Amino acid sequence: MASAAALALAAAGCANLSGDYNDPTQLHRPQNDGANGSVGDVHVRNAFLLGPPGAEQQGRPAAGQGAGQAPLYAVLVNDRPQPIRLERVTVEGGGTVRLAGTVEVPAGGVAGGDRPIGTVSGLSTRAWVPMTFTFAAGPELRLTVPVLARAGMYATYSPAPQEAPTGSPPPATATPSPSLTGSP
Repeated sequence: MASAAALALAAAGCANLSGDYNDPTQLHRPQNDGANGSVGDVHVRNAFLLGPPGAEQQGRPAAGQGAGQAPLYAVLVNDRPQPIRLERVTVEGGGTVRLAGTVEVPAGGVAGGDRPIGTVSGLSTRAWVPMTFTFAAGPELRLTVPVLARAGMYATYSPAPQEAPTGSPPPATATPSPSLTGSP
């Protein structure tokens, strides 16, 4: 009898929960729209590709995504006592990532944020892209990164950086703005 009452009370407490992403009673809503992951003391937060204005998100095809380049945004957090560098990002299933320059994350610091860390080209049409972030000294982190529409709060984000002219080497360093680096 007591267990039946406990089950009824638990069911009544859960009755108002819904699967609606915008439901304020949802318990485990992510703090951002991008992918998040960690490997040891290195973290990738809010990683996403910014699609064209007509792209749809959250599991539906990103219309026309394969036609151009998509900027890759991410916040990189380094809890190590020494700096770490993002060596490369690869795309599973086709596509190429060109980093915007040297992406160095200071010891105990942060890099990335409001500017793209790279450009992805050659993607097939999809809303989620499996990517591997490889850091110097070996840490690798595989994430499934969403393609978000260039709409709403993302409408004013920077487009994909232009490719360097043929025969010119890519930029050796990226000059981070004060808002991109610092302590977490």
